[in-house]
Order: sequence, then C-alpha cells, then structure tokens
Amino acid sequence: MPDHIKVFCGPDDNSLPHLYFEEAGEFLVGVDSGLDFMVENHLAIDLAIGDFDSVKPENLQKALQTARQVIRLDPAKNITDLAYAIDYLYNSMEYRTITVYGGIAGRIDHFLANLNLLKKYDLCFRDGHTVMYALRKGRHRIENFHRYVSFFAIEDAFDVTLEGFAYELDHYYLGTDDSLCVSNGGSGEIAFSKGRILVIMTDDPFPTNRQKHK
Repeated sequence: MPDHIKVFCGPDDNSLPHLYFEEAGEFLVGVDSGLDFMVENHLAIDLAIGDFDSVKPENLQKALQTARQVIRLDPAKNITDLAYAIDYLYNSMEYRTITVYGGIAGRIDHFLANLNLLKKYDLCFRDGHTVMYALRKGRHRIENFHRYVSFFAIEDAFDVTLEGFAYELDHYYLGTDDSLCVSNGGSGEIAFSKGRILVIMTDDPFPTNRQKHK
C-alpha cells in the first residue's frame, strides 16, 4: 500500500519543481498534461491516465513507453480526466493521502469541477499560490504559511469556532452561502460539530502595493 499518492495535472504554474519532493512509499500519477511535467523532470510514472489530448506529442510517447500502467480514456466522455483518475484511485487502491499538484488555475469550469471532488474525496490540491482541502467535524490545527486563510462551508457547518487566527469566531453557524470567513490570516485551530468545511490558504498571484482589506 503506498503511503502517498501524488497526482500531477494541468495547469502547471511552473511551481511544481519547488512543491514536489520525493518520499518513500509514494505512487506517482500523471493525468493528461501533468505528464509533461513528469517526463521533463524525469519522474517515474506509476500510472498515466487521461485522453492525452493536451500532452506534448514527444512527452506522450516517452510517457507511454515508461509508465508502469496506462489508462487511456475516450475523449468523448462526461467526466474530466482528473475526476476519473481520483475515482479510480479511490476505488482501486489503499493509501494514506492523495495530493493533487495543479488543478487550481486555468479554466474556471475545471476549477469548479475540482472543487466538487473535494466534496466527495479526502484529498489536497496544491500549486505555487494555493493549498485547498476539506475538513470533517472535529477540532483541527491549521498551519498557514500563506498570506490568507479562508473557510467555506461545503455542507452547512455548526458551532464553528476559530482560535488563534487574525479573526476569531465562537460557535458560529456557517452556511454554504456565507462568506464571513474569507481572507482571515495566521495559524490557529478550527472546531465544528457538524458539516464539512473547505480550507483555502492562498497568496495574491499578482501582488500590488495596495493593502488588501477584508
């Protein structure tokens, strides 16, 4: 059983060489254009998956030759390549964590589709500016190394308490249409008794000299 499944997908904001580091017990997956990064950085490909319509031809040839397993999808499908890959991994493998590198910037429709994956599966998205994952009820420590940390209910969340952050909160009902907890800061603890909460830690991708206010 691999400890860590690491999934590479597009778009690559050129931060992946700084984010990815090799670990024992990892299983590396290239989803469509994520194979470009894997081939160009000489990473072993445990699984290549997708319809491969956005991979550079020369990289695709190398990936198909070296990957330990290949799943080629029909381009005419009603699911994204990444959604298929996550569902396949979830149902076919045992693991401890899944981290997706990429999948945040780029097309807004794909980004929204990826947000839906966080409602179904326990996984984390990372790129050079942002980390996103979802929490289940309980108390959780949040170590935030980005400028902002925001919390959104992806299921209505009850008794939401924030401690140690720039803006604290005490037993608040956070509904799915409530943006009260956007643009917080610092590290701290979050606790809630019911629901699911999306955590987004992020920086300004295009910083300016203006001070941003909540």
